Amino acid sequence: MKSLGGRLLALVLGMLVIGLLLTPIAYGTVGLGAVEGLGYSLLLCLIPGLLTLLLSELLRETSLSPYVVLAGGGLRMVFVLLGLLAVNSLRPDLGFREFTIWLLVCYLAALAVETAVILTPAARGKSVNDQS
Repeated sequence: MKSLGGRLLALVLGMLVIGLLLTPIAYGTVGLGAVEGLGYSLLLCLIPGLLTLLLSELLRETSLSPYVVLAGGGLRMVFVLLGLLAVNSLRPDLGFREFTIWLLVCYLAALAVETAVILTPAARGKSVNDQS
């Protein structure tokens, strides 16, 4: 999973699994509106994650990985805030329970998945170097 394509695929698959796990919960608690809000939330959190992975590829140096995660968190914050404002203006009927709660859950889940995807190759590289 050290290649950029493998890391991007891992992030997309991780977010897809999260979406599949959360969809029945969203539908069961609120209904189709929550599923729609969950879809917007997943998309709003996936795009900055992909951009962060591309940024991490540009800064391949292992010691910079924590800074890439930090910059990715800032990028996600800005992107999600702008997306929250856009969705609330375009779809005002998606309220707190239909959209905002799922956005918060997806935000935290995406941050965890993205951090794992970014830091796992760095940790593997260090363990391989330590054994030599």
